[in-house]
Amino acid sequence: MRYLLASLAAALALAAPSMAAAQDARTLAAQARALVERKDAPEAFRMLEPYEQRFSGEVDFDYWFGVAALESGHLDRAVIAFERVLVRNPGFDSARLELARAYLRMGALDVASQEFDRLAARNPTPEGRKVIDEYRAQIERLRRRQRIATYGYVEAGFGRDTNLSSTTNDFPGAILVSFGLPNIVPTGNSIRREDNFVTANAGGDVSYMLAPDRVLFAAANFRWRGYREFDDYDYYFGDFLGGYRAQAKGLLWTASILAQTFRQDGAFVDALGTDRITNDRDAFGAIFEVRREIDAATQLAFGAQFTGFRYPTNSGQDTRQWLVSGAIDMKPAALDGTSLGLRFFYSHDEAQNPLNPFTTTTASRRNFGIRAIGQTDPAAQTSWVAALGWSRRVDDDSFARATLVETGKDDLFETFVRASYRVSQSWSIQPYFSWIYNRSNIALYAFHKSEVGLMFRYEVR
Repeated sequence: MRYLLASLAAALALAAPSMAAAQDARTLAAQARALVERKDAPEAFRMLEPYEQRFSGEVDFDYWFGVAALESGHLDRAVIAFERVLVRNPGFDSARLELARAYLRMGALDVASQEFDRLAARNPTPEGRKVIDEYRAQIERLRRRQRIATYGYVEAGFGRDTNLSSTTNDFPGAILVSFGLPNIVPTGNSIRREDNFVTANAGGDVSYMLAPDRVLFAAANFRWRGYREFDDYDYYFGDFLGGYRAQAKGLLWTASILAQTFRQDGAFVDALGTDRITNDRDAFGAIFEVRREIDAATQLAFGAQFTGFRYPTNSGQDTRQWLVSGAIDMKPAALDGTSLGLRFFYSHDEAQNPLNPFTTTTASRRNFGIRAIGQTDPAAQTSWVAALGWSRRVDDDSFARATLVETGKDDLFETFVRASYRVSQSWSIQPYFSWIYNRSNIALYAFHKSEVGLMFRYEVR
């Protein structure tokens, strides 16, 4: 009997602190409940947070700590607290409802839906069933909204173009060495011009998620530019791209179609018996690309493209172009916030008509080149994009562009730099600079030009 009484006393002595702790946890939980009911969840969270480690596992404490965390915006802490409650008491439906609400607010729609399904399986009351159905309907609305993503922008700006028609510096001299014709006076687009301009652009894109690994997308852009003095060079450009993207077996496949239109009159030349030739151009084509992720920082891509180019007033320039390309995109760990890309391409343009009715010579040609692109975000409001490219053009037909040069060869060098300073979430200011130099063994086609501008951009997401 003495041994039994001693054991009982020891058990009561050990249980006393535990019972006291449980009482303290219930007291804190009651105080937190009162604060939450008075719409002061932040104060309830601040009161309970210092005791979380001490009273973790006490069902009442964890439940009201979770409610206070949820109502004050600490969603991750709320999830952990409700999960502790359900480990101790899987039938605590109020805790499961709050857990589902926390997942819903976090955007974890699949997990939230699973928790609401578990609640629905427990034969809730009609009132409870109504609440669950309302949350399920909200999840479906959010899923539909997540399936559709949209983006749009408008921008306006101004700048200066140093060579509107990409004309050589010495036209008479170029004609002499290319064709052997002396004393030719430049006219029309052969006259080098520079001018200030204003511009306005707009565009957007939309994507629809058929499934997590399948997406339909479409994008369209429109650009207009007006020159101050030489309005014959005003132009507009529109393009459309639409397609399908799917991911399977570690590969990202994209198939799309494109359409483009460019309209520009160019300088007028009064030539007897001929229609005016403009710079108008239309293009239609198809693109196929496959992309593979090598590691978290590197992707490889391979693509093929077929495009038909049509010049409404100059059919001698109509071509069908085949293009193949390869690319590598990297995000070096040593350059945090920086993306680098390198693209290689080869194309062949097959002319559809002779350059003019008096010859069989065509504008068929081969092109190949490389382009490097870098983007960095050195600050939250500032970003930079820079590109550097080189490409070579080789004519297929002998004496296609000059009577004194058998095979025309051009090397085109391009540079582009743009900065973006974000004034607000929607507005940004974007100064930019570009420079192009075409080095050709046909002097008539050698030129350089630069452009500098400032754009004001507004984005909607």
